[in-house]
Amino acid sequence: MTILITLGPLLIALFMGYWINIKVFTPQRVAKGLEQLVYLILGLIGFSLGALDNLAEKLLIAGYQAVVFFVLISVLSLSGLYLSGLRFGGTHASRLGQGPSDTKTNALMDAVKTIAWVIGGVVVGLLTKDWLTGIDELVTGLLYVLLFLVGCQLRQGNHRLRKLLLNAQGAIIALVTITTTLLAGWLGSLILGLSWNQGLAVVSGFGWYSLSGILITGLGNPVLGTTAFLLDLGREILALSLIPFLARLNSHMSVGYSGATAMDFTLPMLGKFHGAQIVPVCIASGFIMSILVPVLIPLFMRV
Repeated sequence: MTILITLGPLLIALFMGYWINIKVFTPQRVAKGLEQLVYLILGLIGFSLGALDNLAEKLLIAGYQAVVFFVLISVLSLSGLYLSGLRFGGTHASRLGQGPSDTKTNALMDAVKTIAWVIGGVVVGLLTKDWLTGIDELVTGLLYVLLFLVGCQLRQGNHRLRKLLLNAQGAIIALVTITTTLLAGWLGSLILGLSWNQGLAVVSGFGWYSLSGILITGLGNPVLGTTAFLLDLGREILALSLIPFLARLNSHMSVGYSGATAMDFTLPMLGKFHGAQIVPVCIASGFIMSILVPVLIPLFMRV
């Protein structure tokens, strides 16, 4: 029952955004609203961290946990995706060379802005933790708005669930990535002394750092939320850097390691090195993982 109480409202918010077409929510307004809302929530996450006792110790713990999970995910996912690419016909890069410099620059700037908002929140939390209250409830409320806007964006991108799930290559890549990532989460929980469900929750962002850390923090664990945030942020940045090299091996590795971001952030880079034929595969794989993030994280956090 606890799982349903937690998961139900989140899914309702997501699917309301997907099913209900509100004309004033244009694609431009939704994209802008998402960007601003994500930064606001990340600032509030930073505040929650800053308000914790023994902050330095807990940040060290989160960073160490993120590194352990990161290494395990990289090794297991890339190995599994390499084998699936050999077995199920992953394609090789259609052109070689370096990726678009503007994409890499944008990735760096986004990472800097994201970290700046979190650090700003930490500073405010340190200075005002004794008289500002109700932050956790505010994060939870904003989380519902965030998922509603995510649903709007999925609908506006004309992403049809049935069509995407029927893309064989995309579904295989998503299945292998999800399986190996969850295996890494379970092994990481054993190494770090976490419960198995905490380990699975941390890795279930599949690279979607702007949602995974927010979800876990909103569900009552800011330290674990920080671990997820650092893990997925690092994964997105590394994926962008590795795509030119992974694409030379097979498309399963480059698309799968990009995780949920294959349908948006890393899509231009994937298209550059694999050609236009990879776009449906990227969208299918990324969509499957994206739709599972707000399902798996609350599910594992409340087991």
